Amino acid sequence: MVSARERRRRMIGVSFGPRSMAEALEGLPRIAAEADIAELRLDFFEEPFDLPALLRDRPCPVVVTLRPVDQGGRSSLPASARLKILETAAGLGAEYVDVEWDAATPDAIRALKAAGAQTLVSRHDFQQMPPDFAERWWPDMVERGADVVKIVGMARTAIDCLPVFRVFKRATLPTVAIAMGEAGLPTRVLALRAEQCFLTYATLGSGARVAPGQLLIKEMREVYHADRLGPRTAVIGVLGPTADADLVARHNAAFADANLDAIAVPFVVGADAGQVVRAFRELPVAGWQVSGDALQASIGSTLDDLSPGARRAGRVNTIVARGDGALIGDWLESPEEQRAAWGLCGAMRDTQNAANS
Repeated sequence: MVSARERRRRMIGVSFGPRSMAEALEGLPRIAAEADIAELRLDFFEEPFDLPALLRDRPCPVVVTLRPVDQGGRSSLPASARLKILETAAGLGAEYVDVEWDAATPDAIRALKAAGAQTLVSRHDFQQMPPDFAERWWPDMVERGADVVKIVGMARTAIDCLPVFRVFKRATLPTVAIAMGEAGLPTRVLALRAEQCFLTYATLGSGARVAPGQLLIKEMREVYHADRLGPRTAVIGVLGPTADADLVARHNAAFADANLDAIAVPFVVGADAGQVVRAFRELPVAGWQVSGDALQASIGSTLDDLSPGARRAGRVNTIVARGDGALIGDWLESPEEQRAAWGLCGAMRDTQNAANS
């Protein structure tokens, strides 16, 4: 049975690639203690696996996955053999099975569903963010009969995150959409704002990390306060040449302490910083923190206007969007001033009103 906790939308799952039965049976309870669901990667096994033993007393819901090499996995089995194993897993009670898009024939999907599992239909690109990620990849998975759509691309720049958010805007089915890599980190967090987000993946921090850019589940809970995120959560982008984890953590701790429905996430940028800020108007982002001396000194030239304080300082550490969409650079001395400039007092009132209604 699917538990009440698992039925909650926007779950956090742990991708788990055990190499042995002993590692699998030891690791699944640890995942159950911290996550809502486990992705059980059978293709990581280096010895024969025992599906009845894995699924009989599983401590949490699972997505059983047997990923082939061309989709980032380790299985060399032909599609027919992989599908037979997934069908067996479904018959043994696995809540979900993950089948790759090119193996998701109508007959395969019917067999998997008849065996009792819901089906994720997935597609991955480990080289780039496909140009038709939202416009074609998502509907194609739906057409193949998915109960849950999973599509994943590689982010080379922060702008490569945008197709993920466009997917969630159009999604009408539960969806997993991710941009891998350091530049794609915002998608792993901000997916949790989307109504149709099925889950986002994290890692326990031990064993093999099965995809580039995965966050520790402890970070998801303690730094990004994942359980608090929803469609009305305001987004603050922390711009910098590297992901400033300490600054992000300080912002998010302050938001939580003040009961603000807001989240700060890092956007790794270079010379494209101004382009990133302009492009993310569609998210939308409530405001930006600019980190790093060189970026603070240069980004003002890409904005629509500067405040008197920014002109005096010759630097920008805060970006806000006016009602007409113009991007204004400012220099503010305290986090309290920044939160006021970003309009986050309203986020606090909205949260309190929702709790009282």
